[in-house]
Order: sequence, then C-alpha cells, then structure tokens
Amino acid sequence: MNKARLYLVENPYCFSGVRHGYEDSWFSVIGVPFDNTTSFRPGSRFGPASIRLFSAEAEMLSLEDCIDLEKIPISDMGDVAVTFSVEEVLKRVETVCREVREDSKIPVLLGGEHTITLGAARALRPELLVCFDAHFDYRDEYPQGVKTSHATVMRRISEDLCRVVHVGVRATCREEVEYAHGRDFITSRSILRNFSEASSTLRSLVEKAGSIYISIDLDVLDPAYAPGVGNPEACGISTSILLDLLEHSVTDRLVGMDLVELNPVLDYGGSSAAAAVRILFQAIAKSARRKGLV
Repeated sequence: MNKARLYLVENPYCFSGVRHGYEDSWFSVIGVPFDNTTSFRPGSRFGPASIRLFSAEAEMLSLEDCIDLEKIPISDMGDVAVTFSVEEVLKRVETVCREVREDSKIPVLLGGEHTITLGAARALRPELLVCFDAHFDYRDEYPQGVKTSHATVMRRISEDLCRVVHVGVRATCREEVEYAHGRDFITSRSILRNFSEASSTLRSLVEKAGSIYISIDLDVLDPAYAPGVGNPEACGISTSILLDLLEHSVTDRLVGMDLVELNPVLDYGGSSAAAAVRILFQAIAKSARRKGLV
C-alpha cells in the first residue's frame, strides 16, 4: 500500500464498528464519496458515511450461514480523496483496488455513484461483472458529449474490460436496448415471475467465469425496500430476493464488489441504508464461506 495511501483519507466511522488491521484482513472496505456526474438527485456522495454509521449498529451474525461477521477480518481503509474530475477519481480508485488485490485482499467499495465501478474494473480485470441494477447504464454519451458517467459506465466496461450480465434491469431507452441485443441480462419481471429459472440462468453464467466482480446498484431494489436512491424505478425486486440471487453469484472466484447509489439525503428513516448494510454483510459472509475462510 504505497501509492494507494496517498489517495486515502481517514473516515471517523468504521465499517461494522469492529476494527481489524489491514495486514491481517481478508476484505478491505473503501469509501468513494463521489457523485459529480449524477443527473437527477445528488447525494450519493454521503452514502459511504451512512453505510458505516448503520453498519456499526447492525447485528453481525448471519443466521443463514452461521457466520459471525465480527470474526471475519475486515479492514476499513477510509475514503478515496475525491476531486471534481471523474477521470482522476477513477484513476485513484483503480490504484487503490490494484494494490489491495496485490496484497491478496478483496476490495469492497462503498459508493457514491455507479461510475466508480469503472475504476475497480480497470484494476481487477474480472472475466465477468455481475451488475444488479434497475438500469443498463449502456448509453454511449450522457449527457451529450460526456463519455464517462453513471449512465455510461457499463458500456465502457463491456467495451474494453469484461463481459457484463445485468440482473434486475427494468428501465432503459432505445439506444441501450439496441446495444444490449445479444448480451446477457435478466429483467426484474422475469425474476418475479419465475425465480427458479432466473437464478438458474445467473448460476450458469457465473459458473463459466474464471473471476467475478459484483456491483450492486441499490436501485435494483423496488422503492418500497430502498427509497433512498437517486433514480428509483418501480417493479423492482425485494431485499430478500436480492440476497437469494447473491447466493448464485458470490463464488470462491470473487475478486471484488461494490454497493453504490445509496442517497442518504432521500433515505428518510434509514431503511435504504439498513438494506445496504444487510446486503454487504451477507455478501461478505458468503464470500468468506465460499473461499473456505470460515
């Protein structure tokens, strides 16, 4: 952690409230409080702090896996020091994720807007990126003339870095549908109509991949479960269904994950942050189990 430390600033909160040293950790949490390309309702830059705050009060034992998260060494590295330049922020995210991976740890990013996934993908180069999202983020430019934003991030990743499978998608435009033709995606409606078939499709895609990165845009959940997001879309999945789908996508080949687009400004009562924390806790527990660490 040489150059990466130059890009990190300490956060007063600690993920889960339990502090473990970096050297002994298996997972490294990194906040990226950036939302400069947000096009509708800004505020996801406050997401990392909200996740940390709620995580410190959440119960850490996973009943499903019988895993006590307190026993899993998770280091909190603080936040990436952000600037107004999206490319500079992505460069810093890339540098931090690369060095964390070189130290044989799994980076867990807390967003912030979805654009930050591009920096992680550049560093980790997964074979498959599983994207839980209500949107494709497949626009070529958004707004006009801007090639790198929260609405173009998966197009940039799919063009240059790795295969992408979207799960829970339901809101799109003609340009994105045309680009998505022949690519892998599972709609929220197909999940709700036939969960068994949808999960089987996802499992088949994941099993064929050598390395996996998981990106969770919180707006994949229906607004009834996560109202505190920048771009809510009706007809989404529940938190429980998302956790079941993670069962089919978290493998021993996981190289990194992120959870993005929590907007605490709109999260009255904190239900969205609570959902985000439970999702992260379960994903980390499943990863530790699949890798034989617990």
